[in-house]
Amino acid sequence: MSAVDRFVDELGLISQEGGDSRISGRIVGLLLVEGRELSLAEISERLGVSRASVSTNARLLLRRGVIRLTAHADNRRDYYELAAMPFFAMLEDLADRFARHGQSLGRHVSGMRAEDPAAAGRADDLTSFFEKSAIILRDWSKTLRDEEALQEDRQ
Repeated sequence: MSAVDRFVDELGLISQEGGDSRISGRIVGLLLVEGRELSLAEISERLGVSRASVSTNARLLLRRGVIRLTAHADNRRDYYELAAMPFFAMLEDLADRFARHGQSLGRHVSGMRAEDPAAAGRADDLTSFFEKSAIILRDWSKTLRDEEALQEDRQ
């Protein structure tokens, strides 16, 4: 197995560890190392997984803004490539998830206060963690985007 293949597989394991599918991480890894758009068939063949699985995971990555769909007038096949600055989209997706977790948990904390104030306090700490983490992740993404824009302006 080549170093490139090991890198792609490792990104799949990282994705799986984070709660996403291994294939979605491998798709990102493959598009990253290839540095060009690939068709569904090319991704499927290269990763050794079904087209249906690639398609399902590509749609998830599209919704998250990590990859983008391209097409060519001369054929009907869809092509995928990394979105511009996909890593920022990953941070922003994580921030959105943390914000949703904080809101979801926060709806229960007020009801807990009457039942068990100590438990409510601990639950409130977790809610606050999610909310503050979302803010930090969004700020971090913005800072990185701004730095990237400055570097592009200098070139």
